[in-house]
Amino acid sequence: MRDLLFSNEYLNMKHAATLIEKFFRGECDEHEKQLVKAYFTRHPEALQPYLTEESWHSFYTDQSLPTVISDKMLAVIESRTYQKKKVRYRYYKLAAAVILPVAIAGLLWITQQQQPVKQVAVVAPVVQPVVIPVVYQYKTNSTGKTMPLHLNDGSVVELAPRSQIKYQEPFGKNKRDIYLKGQALFKVAHDEENPFTVYAGNLGTTALGTVFKVTAWENKGVVRVQLLSGKVVVRPDSTLERKGVKETYLLPGQDLYFDQVKMAVAITLINKTDKRSNKQIPVKPEKEVFSFNNEPVANIFRLMADKYQVKIQCQADILTDMSFTGTFDSSKESLIDFLSTIGILNNLIIKQTDDVIYVTQ
Repeated sequence: MRDLLFSNEYLNMKHAATLIEKFFRGECDEHEKQLVKAYFTRHPEALQPYLTEESWHSFYTDQSLPTVISDKMLAVIESRTYQKKKVRYRYYKLAAAVILPVAIAGLLWITQQQQPVKQVAVVAPVVQPVVIPVVYQYKTNSTGKTMPLHLNDGSVVELAPRSQIKYQEPFGKNKRDIYLKGQALFKVAHDEENPFTVYAGNLGTTALGTVFKVTAWENKGVVRVQLLSGKVVVRPDSTLERKGVKETYLLPGQDLYFDQVKMAVAITLINKTDKRSNKQIPVKPEKEVFSFNNEPVANIFRLMADKYQVKIQCQADILTDMSFTGTFDSSKESLIDFLSTIGILNNLIIKQTDDVIYVTQ
């Protein structure tokens, strides 16, 4: 009855060959595997075509049977090996009943192991790089006097009234960049590995260690760079480069004007004297050198007036909070030239009339 049910279920194994080939390709589902196993158990002779000597030698797998199965198969094979050939046929079905379940179990295990494993795509989370936002410091001078600012690299900025600077604190790697609106004097701390650049208008002025002044009032159409000491290079931005504007190196005492409308650059010497004056304040012939370090301008004017016996006239309140750092060498420049330099740095107007020097704003 059981055989009848089995035969009816699979139509007397009408398609047994197809199913068995499917089994050895590892394409059977669990139900089909059980059918093939049961079929070989009842019909062990049907296994012979699939276990020919040629197919046996050509068969290869890198899989190994579990120890329990392989040991059981070995024990069964060894227990039957010593029997005589004539007896083997008599016990063919009995041996098949013992060996085949084990063999089929082994074949089934290998077939299952050789079935392709579905590859599941694992999507790794995308790690975004950490971007540290750039934080700028803004310094605005809303007073009517020059505002001294000390930067963390040791540089000093003297920010004119109604002016503003923007910069990173600390500065970025290998650079010290300042963005200016208005006017400021820069006393740059020397650092060859970290150039100091002031961006104003369409120009960038770069120095390693020097004193220079940049003026770039909004809506004026002119950028001015005055070099007091050291050496700087003034570079145009990419827009000006495309229009033919070249970089320019300045020497001490040179004054660069850039007309943003005409796209023209002019370099002149800093005008330190009043051309309307016909009389120069005398300078003693002997060499004298005066060095000042953040000295109040009022003190310097009193010293020069006493030393050279001249009258320097100004309102005391306009010199409040003004200071100067630098050197006056009487063998290299006149007194009026030296005082004019102080005037340029502090937004003062220096005029000479006969023996009197007038200082105004």
